[in-house]
Amino acid sequence: MEQTVRERLIAIAAKKEKAAVVYQNISVIDVMTRETYTADVAIDSGYIAAVGEGYEGVENRPGTSLFIAPSFVDAHVHIESSMVPPSEYEQAILPLGVTTIIADPHEIANVKGAEGLSFMLDDAEGLALDVRMMLPSCVPATSFEHAGASLDAAALAPFVNHPGVHGLGEVMDYPAVERADRDMLQKIKQIEDAGKLVDGHAAGLGPREINIYGVAGIRTDHESISKEDAIARARRGLYVEVREGSAARNLKEVLDAVTESNASRFLFCTDDKHLDDTLREGTIDYNIRYAIRHGIKRETAYAMASLHATNAYRLDDRGAIVPGRRA
Repeated sequence: MEQTVRERLIAIAAKKEKAAVVYQNISVIDVMTRETYTADVAIDSGYIAAVGEGYEGVENRPGTSLFIAPSFVDAHVHIESSMVPPSEYEQAILPLGVTTIIADPHEIANVKGAEGLSFMLDDAEGLALDVRMMLPSCVPATSFEHAGASLDAAALAPFVNHPGVHGLGEVMDYPAVERADRDMLQKIKQIEDAGKLVDGHAAGLGPREINIYGVAGIRTDHESISKEDAIARARRGLYVEVREGSAARNLKEVLDAVTESNASRFLFCTDDKHLDDTLREGTIDYNIRYAIRHGIKRETAYAMASLHATNAYRLDDRGAIVPGRRA
């Protein structure tokens, strides 16, 4: 945050200046304390300046009968499954409340390698949608596959410090991790050295294998298909990305694992969702509605769509209706 912006927000929070916009008496879905309460929400310079009573804005908007919630994060998505580039994809999902996505472009990288990766990074630059790219970790997916390209650690190295790169994408080559393959460990190390994160792909893995993923530095998994899968991962420190897309639909089974005591380890993703399904159902908003119908507390469902994902991916400037976070 720029110092001049911070100074202005401080003045607004202290009620010395008016905010650009104040939503008065609006119902705040608080994902921090998992409650809903009524307050004024003051917004200025793209940030939440204050939450409380008696705030005045240059523009005052009545919030009675309205709710305000943090925008949503899709914690793991392949944009290519929508058959459109990032600049078109944002037009479909921004109106649904998704403002941040953690994207793995391994599908285009499987075909076009570094050229495809560069295209996706360039097309995502400057969008209203915040696209956080994860470098494809497994191109090809396994050593015996023959795709259009191959990306080893050396090929990925020039991209590691790109501002649009947030980490290393789903590590699906579990055998390479277990045998401590030198190139795989180098991919993980160069990402960690840059202060970035590593995503997992633990399809069919049991407790022993999850332990190996954990010590390898892998933080997440979106491949749980049962309550037992999800609990095993959460108990070993992985963030469990509850998936509902077009190719795989796991909400019903995995939500059985979520309780108020462990919910902080659960977040939402779509993985692969076709554009027609997105337009018909929604994405993360669909997951929220389904979770609430499934019996998950409303505020917890919203937290899984926002705060839990921002915690998992260290996006501390967003994810809640609290002062100082992005509006």
